[in-house]
Amino acid sequence: MLPKLGMPALIEFSSVEENAFLCRGLELSFVELNMNMPYCFPENLPPRNVERISKETGVGFTMHMPDDLDLGSLHTSIRHGTVSRAMETVDWASDAGIGLLNFHINPGIYFTLPNYKVWIFDKFYEEFEVNLCSAFEKIIDRASSSGLRISVENVCNFDLPFIQRVLDKLTKIPGFHLTWDVGHDAKMAFKEQEVLLRYERNLTHMHLHDFDGKTDHQELFSGKLDIIGLVNFASSHNMSVVVETKTIDSVVHSINALKQRIA
Repeated sequence: MLPKLGMPALIEFSSVEENAFLCRGLELSFVELNMNMPYCFPENLPPRNVERISKETGVGFTMHMPDDLDLGSLHTSIRHGTVSRAMETVDWASDAGIGLLNFHINPGIYFTLPNYKVWIFDKFYEEFEVNLCSAFEKIIDRASSSGLRISVENVCNFDLPFIQRVLDKLTKIPGFHLTWDVGHDAKMAFKEQEVLLRYERNLTHMHLHDFDGKTDHQELFSGKLDIIGLVNFASSHNMSVVVETKTIDSVVHSINALKQRIA
């Protein structure tokens, strides 16, 4: 049995409608909008328009938050602006009927010393932890009233000890979820999987794409990953799945290949 499947908003398109029509044509359940692209900015996308598109196409939506959000920033004004943007998006998503917001944890910058790196958030960990946990507590509290899920994705940084340390705190916040990006995980020789499975109860979402040994976001079944095994894992854990290849052709080929193999 297939889990709830979706596709990402594509850079080849210039509107939410174009994505939704392709999604419907592929008989998928949702599009993951992406706030890195202006046509997905909340201020450019009134909630009533999202509701109209969903009603016309039968397609639902999640949202990928901007990659450069830094909820743990040690700069007070930057952090306040970032949290404010996140809270604006929560309110917009609640009005638009969006199901999930997908975040990254920004690991910050590091200093390169002769023999090793020093990460600023590791050096000043206590302040980083307070900032990040406080931000997510506020965001989740605001989101919970509308049933909006808040989820954090592994982005090739879950191997960092200070990220693992803060995840142990975050995963204890009621309503905090995790997104397993399997292609990122493969790039890290599955070191992130070890961390994610410690918090299996928090897993709610998956970004599914293949990895050919060099590059991720490859078409399904073109690389090294056990795609069927991952789909079965997602289904058994009631996880939604974005087939996160990045072009029209690769999405179409991936979905068709997946359905053929499942059939």
